[in-house]
Amino acid sequence: MSNMKTETIYKSDAYPQVTNTEHFRQMIMWGCDGVKDKPDLQARWKFFDPCGAATWYIGDYERWGDDLKMFGWCDVGLGYPELGYVMLSDLAAFSGPLGLGIERDIYWDVCPMSEVMSGKWHS
Repeated sequence: MSNMKTETIYKSDAYPQVTNTEHFRQMIMWGCDGVKDKPDLQARWKFFDPCGAATWYIGDYERWGDDLKMFGWCDVGLGYPELGYVMLSDLAAFSGPLGLGIERDIYWDVCPMSEVMSGKWHS
């Protein structure tokens, strides 16, 4: 995706940028049930390590106090992606070898989680 625009989570106020969307407000009603009951789960947000291969495609979340427990297709860059959970605070706390943090692709287009899982969007 050559038109990708990103932002580093720890250098920005990521919570309002993620939670102040209509999709996130709707999804707070769902909880983190996984995809079995939601075959139409959408990959709504993409987070990635700009210096590595780790990528998270998030489709659902729930609030945990001041944090967010997010559910989606998690690939930590080792070649074994899986459906799972990640805390937004864990992504925000990460600092890579060049001092760069995890970024959110702000031009990510929502797509079915099944497309992400099939490898269609893997770069």
